[in-house]
This record gives sequence, C-alpha cells and structure tokens, in this order.
Amino acid sequence: MFDFRMNGVPKKITRCSDNSISTASIFLYEFDIWYGILRPDSGKRVLPPISSEGDRAFVKQVEESLQAELSRLASNKTEPDDGERFTVFKNSFSQVIEHVSAYKPLLLAIKGEYESCIDTIERGQKEAMFLSGKVKAMAAEQNTITLYQKRADELEYRIATVKSDNEHLRMESQEILSTLEKRLKVDQLNEGEEVQPKKKLSIPTRDIPGLTLEESTDIDRLKKELSNLDQTLKNLHMNKDKEYRPRWRKDELKQQLASKSKAKDHVSEQNQHLKSRSLKLHVALDALRAYYRDNHEAVMSPAEFVTLALTRSASKMSLKSQETTSNFEDDDPTKEREAELLLDYIDQFNDLFEEKRFSEAAMHAANSPKGILRNPETLARFKAIHVKPAQTSPLLMYCEALIASVPAAGIIPDAEISLECVKAALNDDRLDLVTHWLATKRLTLSEPLGHLLYNYTVNKPQETILQCLPLAQMVYMKVGAHIQAAVCMCRQGKIHAMVEYAQAAKFSQAAYLGVLVASPSLALAELLMKPSLQQRGGGVAPVTFAEVVHRLLRSEHHQIGLELLEKLQAGQTDYCIKDIVFKDERTRPNTWQNIIKVCYDNGLQELALEIFAAVTVLESIQKAKAELETVSS
Repeated sequence: MFDFRMNGVPKKITRCSDNSISTASIFLYEFDIWYGILRPDSGKRVLPPISSEGDRAFVKQVEESLQAELSRLASNKTEPDDGERFTVFKNSFSQVIEHVSAYKPLLLAIKGEYESCIDTIERGQKEAMFLSGKVKAMAAEQNTITLYQKRADELEYRIATVKSDNEHLRMESQEILSTLEKRLKVDQLNEGEEVQPKKKLSIPTRDIPGLTLEESTDIDRLKKELSNLDQTLKNLHMNKDKEYRPRWRKDELKQQLASKSKAKDHVSEQNQHLKSRSLKLHVALDALRAYYRDNHEAVMSPAEFVTLALTRSASKMSLKSQETTSNFEDDDPTKEREAELLLDYIDQFNDLFEEKRFSEAAMHAANSPKGILRNPETLARFKAIHVKPAQTSPLLMYCEALIASVPAAGIIPDAEISLECVKAALNDDRLDLVTHWLATKRLTLSEPLGHLLYNYTVNKPQETILQCLPLAQMVYMKVGAHIQAAVCMCRQGKIHAMVEYAQAAKFSQAAYLGVLVASPSLALAELLMKPSLQQRGGGVAPVTFAEVVHRLLRSEHHQIGLELLEKLQAGQTDYCIKDIVFKDERTRPNTWQNIIKVCYDNGLQELALEIFAAVTVLESIQKAKAELETVSS
C-alpha cells in the first residue's frame, strides 16, 4: 500500500503486479469520484498502486488534459454544460481504454452502460419539456377560445353599426332625391315666367382663370369673354359634327369596303372568263372562214381545222388574257385601296402615340408612305411632350428617325423642320448628331440655323466652341451670310483667312467695321489697316485708322481703341500721324475732334496735339484748294 494524491486529496492505492490493471483501476477510481458513484469512505476495496513509469506518465497526461478541458469550459461559460463535461470525461475514458489492453472489453461495456444511462436521462428531460409545453398549451386553450369569442362579438357589433349607418344614408339620399324632384317640378311650372333680378350680387369665391381682379369686376370685359367662350363652344360643336365621327362608323365603312372589294373580285373573275370565251369564239370563227375560203375540205374536217387553230393561238390568248386583267386593274379611278392603307397607317401611329411608345411612333412616322407624317404637325405633337431632364426627349427621337430616313425617303426636311431638329439635338447637348447631319447633307441650310449654332457657343467650354463655330461658319458660307461667316473665322483666330474671304466677297467699309465690332481684337484692327489690304482698283485701304479707332471707342471694347492710340504715340506702328491724317479723305472733322478729346482725357496729350495740328493743316490745305478751284472756274 502507498499514498497517492489526486486533485489534492490523499488516497490509498494497493500495489498490483499487473501494470495494465493498476492503470485502469486508477482511472476508474478517479472517474467514479468525479461522478459521485464511488467514494473513498464507502468501505470498498481501493485499486492497486501504479508501478510502471510509463503508466504514471500516461495517467499524468490524461489528468492534465482533463483538467485543461474542464478549465476551458469553466472560463467560456458561467455555468458549464453537463453534456460538454460528459464529452470531456468520455474522451479521457476512451484514451484509457485504448491504453489498457487486458480489460478493454470490460471497460467498453462499462462505458456503454454509462452512455446508455445518460441517454435515458436526456430523453427523460426532453419528454418532460415536451409534456410541460403541452400542458401549458392546454391551459391556454380556454383563454384563446375566450379571446376568439370576444373578437366575434366585436365584429357583430361593427356589422350592426355599418348596417345602421347604411340605412341612415339611404334615408338621406331618398330625402335629397325627393327635394330635387320638387324643385324640378317648380322650375317646370315657372319656366314661362320671367326671372326676377337678384337684389344682391354674389361675390365669386375664387379668381376667374386668365383675368385679373380688376378685369373680373369689369362688366364689359366679362361680356366680351363670355362671347368668346360661346364662340369657342360653337366652333367645337361644329368641328365635332364635321371633322369627327364615332369609331363604330369606321368599322362599318371597313365592312362595306370589304364587301365591295369582294364583289369587285367576283365581277373581275366573271369578266375575265367571258373575255376568254369571246377570244376563243373569235379564233374559231376566223378559222372557219379561212377553212371555207381556202378550200381545205380535202385535207381535214372543219372541226379538226378549228381545233388546230385554237391550239396554235393558246399562248396568244393567254398573253391577251393577262394584258386584259392588268388593264382592268389599272382602270380603277378611286385608288380606294391605297387610301385605306394610308388611313390605317395614320391610325397605327395615333395608337402608338397614345400608348406613349414614342420611339416606335417616331420610326413609324419617319418611314410613312409618301411622307404623310413627315410634316410640321407631327413634329409639333412630339414637341408638346414634356419629359424629365434625365430622360430622352421624344422630339429628339422623331428628329433622329426623320434625318436617318432621308436616303430612303429621298426628301430632305425643309428649313423649318431642319431648324427644329437641330434645336432638339442642341437642347440635349447632342452636338455630335448635328455634326453628322451637316456632314451627310441631310438638312436644309438657312441663316437662322447658323444663328442657332453660333448662339449655342455662349457660356460653353472652349472645346464646344471650337467644334460648333466651324459648323456655323459652314452654314453661313453656304447661305451667303458673309459677315457672320467672317465673325466665326475671327472667333476661331483665323484672322488672315477672314481677310482673304472678305476680299473675295468684296466687303464694304461698313462690313469690315461690323466684323471688327462683333469680334474685336488688336491684331484684327492692325491687320485691317495694313497697306497690303488695299483694294485693287483705287489703292485705298478698306478701313482707315480714324474709322477703326472711332468705332472701337464708341463700342464696349473702347480699351482696344485706347491701345491703338498708345501704340501710335509710342511709335510702335508702321505708319505715322501725318500719313494717317493727310491720306485719309473720308474721315470727317468731327470724328477727329472726338478722337482728340479721348486722347486728351486719357493722358495722351502729345498725341492729341499732333493729331490736332495735322488736322488743322489738312483743313487749311483743303480750304485753299477749294478757293483755287473756285477762282479757276
């Protein structure tokens, strides 16, 4: 015997010669202690001690593993689960069984009994929980029935209330109907009597739409509005009677048309059959005449001769029959089939439009036969549709379909429709569509179209301006708006190209100055005053220094005029003051006076004095020349 400590508790262990038995006994002893089945003070025989070092190490390893798992369970949960603790001991017991070889069957049987007992206990607990829930449900069944009964009573009370309210409303409606009948009878009795004017005028509770408060109290204006409304109502009634018919009338006409077409086909078939018989009879008659005229009695009989003639002329009669049929079809003057197809096409477009299938309606209208829907009225219908900013405009759908169908239809939209199409594209910022349409020559160009493209560049990025200005320039050049085309060139920085274009178009002085004011720049002003820009005939520059400066000073861009004067005073120009004044015979003296005043007001006193001196000398020379001419004459 020797002392053995397990979990801090001393225990008496008997030594045994069989190491495997001692190991199993120690584990069973500890296992019984943990479950409370075997107690050290119960008086039973204790297990033998452990004699082998390997068994000691194994027991120590199993105990440490067991303690570690139990500690982990205790730290993870406030209240350890019995099932998990059982699993820990079960795994430890399985390790001992695997280690012991002699008592393995016995230990497995013991383990099986323990597991069976534990399963029985767990099943009992589950059944107890199930029975407890069933008892609670049976206890609550009476309460549920009571609540259902209470709900049924509430619904019956509500039904009775609704029936009572319905009866009350029915009685009120009967009273109202009886009152109306009495009033109607009184009105019928007093129909011939004159209506007495009311002493007190009723004040309207709301404003009349389209009229201000003063106009609503003006009797003459109200009478005029009343007459206008009466005329509008009369026109609506007239249009309803003349221009519109009920839908059933259309179906009736279709049925009549179908019956007439069927009768026409029947008559045509009979006519064709009779014409074929007539041709055969003519051939037979001609054959008999030839037979008796040429004396063919010795060769064949009359019947054989007629049969041979009919056989030979079979192909000719067939061709004649086809020709007759085609002529019969061509003789139809009403063309009612074509008119019916056009009406059906328009009705189909209206149906698509009413169903808001705008994309299909646009394609349908653009590809309409004979262009019956390629008109401003159809475009106005699409234009009247308002959509959210993020959605595609139905007007743009129609315009795209209209322009895309130009090669197939062979008709380019007129100037008005072309302008509306470009407006729709620019409203959605689809400049690429406009570029494509102009490049493929599918629009009718006009000066308003050029204005639209030019104005689109206002407050737009530089990239958009550089894309749109060439389009506007091209339109202006095609329609002969030379000044606007020159302005577009200047805004693109093509000053030299603009000057060449202006010379080719034979710009006047006013045209040059108009371009300068519309697109002012210092480089353009200096270029217009160069000697290389002189006209071929008279050798006079198209615009003079005084005209350029005076026009710029009078416009919003007077700063450019001041820069020209400053450069002239600093001597940074190719011309001097004397040449400017003496060679300028078109500028009036008052224009020079205005330029001199501006120079003096802006600190250019020296330039002002020089110009004043040159102008004074020029006036003296002109005055002396005039006196000499007078004396000589």
